[in-house]
Parts: sequence; structure tokens; C-alpha cells
Amino acid sequence: MKVKVITGRWEKRFRDYLYIGLGSVIGVALLGFVFYMTALRTVSLQVDGHSYQWRTINSDVTHVLKEKKIFLNTGDTVRPSLKTAITENLKIQVFRAFTVKIRANGQTKEFNTTAETVKKVLASAKITIDKDDKISPSLNTVVVPGQKIKVVKIDSKLVTKQITVKPSTEYYKDKDLERGAEKVVRQGQSGLVERQEKVVYEDGKEVDRYKVAEKTIQPVVNAVIARGIRNVVRTLTTSRGAFRYIEVKSMVATAYYPGPESCGKYAAIGQTYTGKKAGFGLVAVDPRFIKLGTILYIEGYGRAEAADIGGAIKGNRIDLCYETYREAAMYGTKNVKVYILEE
Repeated sequence: MKVKVITGRWEKRFRDYLYIGLGSVIGVALLGFVFYMTALRTVSLQVDGHSYQWRTINSDVTHVLKEKKIFLNTGDTVRPSLKTAITENLKIQVFRAFTVKIRANGQTKEFNTTAETVKKVLASAKITIDKDDKISPSLNTVVVPGQKIKVVKIDSKLVTKQITVKPSTEYYKDKDLERGAEKVVRQGQSGLVERQEKVVYEDGKEVDRYKVAEKTIQPVVNAVIARGIRNVVRTLTTSRGAFRYIEVKSMVATAYYPGPESCGKYAAIGQTYTGKKAGFGLVAVDPRFIKLGTILYIEGYGRAEAADIGGAIKGNRIDLCYETYREAAMYGTKNVKVYILEE
């Protein structure tokens, strides 16, 4: 069998086809290379405390993160957004969410966030705040993982109510009335006021209430009572004689001897508070109850003068002076009538 060797123009045609084929392959390869190089973009990424920079052909942020196997957790924030197209020198940041505790509306909840301040945390948690609300810590405080935030809602409302005002009593001295007597000159009458109050609530609980406005619906009328100051002189007849008196008091009487046995070693000077020599007929009183210098007649004792005071003599108590310790000791304590004598 004879092999026919291709020569001449057929050989030339074969070489032409070969060159055309090789040129096409090289052209396509060059075109692909140019397209690839044109599509590459330089990006930088900051995540978990690390920084990366490389060239990528991916079209958006989502695919760039997948390329680097960066997985997002609930609450993580990516800037720019995941759908952002990749451009030359694009900077991508991943902010990892951390947990804070928010106390609001009477409930405590955990919330994952990447916000930097208390104000931004509350905004991202969709918790509305008003200017009067109490926020702890303050809105501009930089938050840290585990931060506790408390929101106390402050509300207020105006309430109107009617209040009964009780009358007081006014007294005046009446010289036409006998001492100790009283007479009602005018009856008291309750008044009525309408008061507007502002009530303040913290998380729904009342914490304060104060008056805003008030008007009188019916004025209060105070009672007026006259007190007699006219002395009525009466006569007391006793075995010691007749005494004219203007007032009588029921008192508790004790007795003392102006010596050391009753008054002690250092207090027994034998002289009354008014400077008189202590002895029978001088008695100690409470000056707020009986004025010093008042002349008295004491039941079972006789005529006396209020001339002394004592530490234990308060109110309706009276201390009678005797000349001997035996007399004073035997007297004990008695309920007596004391007559204020006419001057």
C-alpha cells in the first residue's frame, strides 16, 4: 500500500487553519484574563479584632463574607449593608453583638446589640422614652457587655377634687362674763374648696402629688367664743373666819419642811424663791398655774401665799410648808380645794 504525502497547496492550507485555531484560543484566553483582572476589586475587612485586605471577584458584601467564612450571629451589624455592591477599596466592618439587660415597664429582658451608647441601645430595642423618664445610666453612657440599663417611665395627670375645710375657733376676752364662763358668739361652718392636683407616677405607681390650683366654693366660717374675765367675789365661811374668793381650783397637795430632811443638805437654805423666809403659810406652786404672790386659802391648811416653786411642782400640784419635819411627813398627799382670794 502506498501512502500519499500531502504536499504543496494542501500543506499550506493546513498550516493556515492551524494558525487560525491557535489565534482564537489565545484570543479567548486573553479576553478571559482581561475580564478577570477587570472584575477584581480590592476590599478590606475588620472583624473580631482582625483586619484583612485582598482582591476579590465577588459582587456584594454577602459573598465576600462567605468567601472568608465569616458567619453572623443574631444582632451582629455589618457596615455597609450585606447587599452593598463591591467597589474598589471598599471597607467592610463586622460589629459583633453583645448582651445587655434592660429593665423597662416593670420587666427585665436581655437584648443583643452592637449600639455604642444607652440611647442607641434603647432605640434599637424600640423602647420609647420621654423627656421626664428616668434613665440609668445616662443616655450618653458608653455601654459594655453585661450592661444593666433601667428605664423608669414618668407619667402625670391632673385630678380635681372637693375638700371640706373644718372651721377653727376664735376666742376673745369678755369682761361682762364671769371668769371661767364661755359663750358661743358665732357657730362655725365648714367651707368647701375645689383643688386641682398633679399626680406623678413612676412605672404606674403614684410617687408624688402636689397642688396646682385651688378655688373656694364655699368660704369657711370660724366659730367665735367669748371667755369671761370678770371676777365674781364669793364668800367662804370657815372655822378660821370668812374669806372672799374669786376662783377655786382642785389641786393635789404635798408638804415639806425647809430643812435638810426635806430639801437636802445643800438646798435647805430656808428661803423661798421670792426671797421670803420659808415657813408655815408659804407654799410652792407652778407659776404657770398660779401666779407667785397670789393669796390663797387652802382647805385643811388655811391662809397662804404662793411664794415658792419646786422641781416636782407642775400644773395643779401644790407644796405646803410646815414648821417641823414631823408635820410635813405626816401630811402625805391629799386632794384639796384651793381658793384664790380677792386682792
